[in-house]
Amino acid sequence: MKRFNACLLAVAAIALCATSAQAVDLDGKKGIGYTSTINGVNGFDFQMGVGNLIVEAIVGATNASDKDADGGTTLLGLGLGAHFQALRADAAAWTVGGRINIGYLQPGYTGGDAPDSITEFGISIPTRVYWFPNKHISLHVETGIDLQFPGEDGAVTSTVASPEGTAFVIFDVSSGIGMTFWW
Repeated sequence: MKRFNACLLAVAAIALCATSAQAVDLDGKKGIGYTSTINGVNGFDFQMGVGNLIVEAIVGATNASDKDADGGTTLLGLGLGAHFQALRADAAAWTVGGRINIGYLQPGYTGGDAPDSITEFGISIPTRVYWFPNKHISLHVETGIDLQFPGEDGAVTSTVASPEGTAFVIFDVSSGIGMTFWW
């Protein structure tokens, strides 16, 4: 998967450089789709173009149950950010932005030493490449810098953070893909 994302990033970068000088205009456009971020928050993605910014909100929820557990485990991931369009071309755009992420886990078991819930916070500086096969669809891949602050009872969305400390991730290409429908 890491190799696939790295290849997708390279193809998108080449498309950005090889296209004509006309810019993708997202000002006033709205988009809905799916995204997976560099720190593990994934779900429905709502985007809106405001000038050279793309404002983004991510909401993802998972509910899993085990027949031996008292209830289902609920995971909620939220992200709020903005991406500045640093370079734009006819069919591509390269952005740099900022995002805050929150992960919340409500375990599906009770009793013992189990925590009531776990909350994790993250701050990301993503760099993202958008590719527009047509004016209503974009595919993107992102990487960047990510700080993850897990709760003392464990990590929620992060795959590298632990309760002992903060995780600092630089340019991880193992996640961070998405697709958006624009209107």
